[in-house]
Amino acid sequence: MRKDAIGAVQEEKQTLLAFISQLPKTEIHLHIEGLVSVDSIWALIQKHKLELGIKSKDALRKKFHVTSLTEFIDLFINIVQACFLDVDDLDYLISDTRTYLKRNNIRYAEIFFAPTKLIKNGLPFKEMIAKLHKGAEILKKDGLEIKYIVDVSRGFGLENAMRNLDLTLKHHVPSVIGLGLGGAEQTGPAHEYKPVFDKAIKNGLKVVAHAGEDVGPKSIWESIDLLHVSRIGHGIAAIKDPRLMNTLRDRQIPLEICPTSNLFTRKFATSFENHPVRAFFDHGMYITVNTDDPTLFGVDLNDEYLNLIEHKIFSLDEVIELVKNGIYATFLPEERKNALWASVRQKIDMSSFKPKSS
Repeated sequence: MRKDAIGAVQEEKQTLLAFISQLPKTEIHLHIEGLVSVDSIWALIQKHKLELGIKSKDALRKKFHVTSLTEFIDLFINIVQACFLDVDDLDYLISDTRTYLKRNNIRYAEIFFAPTKLIKNGLPFKEMIAKLHKGAEILKKDGLEIKYIVDVSRGFGLENAMRNLDLTLKHHVPSVIGLGLGGAEQTGPAHEYKPVFDKAIKNGLKVVAHAGEDVGPKSIWESIDLLHVSRIGHGIAAIKDPRLMNTLRDRQIPLEICPTSNLFTRKFATSFENHPVRAFFDHGMYITVNTDDPTLFGVDLNDEYLNLIEHKIFSLDEVIELVKNGIYATFLPEERKNALWASVRQKIDMSSFKPKSS
């Protein structure tokens, strides 16, 4: 390609990215631990004098450039979560959350928080939740609203999940709105957690589940029919079951699609081009776009939308539709959803770069 042509392509990319970046957005599949920065983890390693086999910030930065699911799990469990040893350490998570939300113009986010490993590290649940709630109140002053979904990992079993739910109910704070089932699907089928989710729903919590990320469609069926979740995290295994695709479409159950994350698992997609997100969209299913663990996967929400355009999966008009889906798939009251979407339309109307449909 000639230099002038390359320059034109780069200019178009920057123009697209600038347009996407200015749009107010939401995100609904986001792990707070996956927002932590290299600087924060390095500070915690030094604060607690941890011996993790990492001798410099540059060495740590290399660890953050994961290239496989195995490397990601090692980083998440053995480095990131291992560094949080007292409640004040959570201030780093709040600070990094602010930075990420501001950088991507995310006005509202529903964020997973996994307490089990931190409880095992010695942090009291009551103090952790109070600290996170205080952080949410601080972020409001910056025009950033977050709510938390307590993530109960399959890897720790049913008893632990019920204990985390009971702690959530006992130490209720307004910023915690739901319960989510996470962790490796092979370690715990969704149906095993029905008692936990029945109790969560009875007590007014919203419920969601990671399902169909790295096992088959059965995980999604169990999540929607037995756990009665409102949304499915990932859900890409649905591509293997036409009846399930029809059910998800007919019930309009939002899928929290995380394209870059899905490419790391390499279970149902190995490239943007063979990711099922386009097939789901064309089938009329309710698709949203999210990052999962942006710092650890090296991707921002702005990037996720741009990648879908650059790889010719979606047009800009369709990306705007996905932004709208992301707003209306939240657990916000309807009037707040309408106000957020109106702010997006206002930005589009004011922009000198106009999508075809504007």
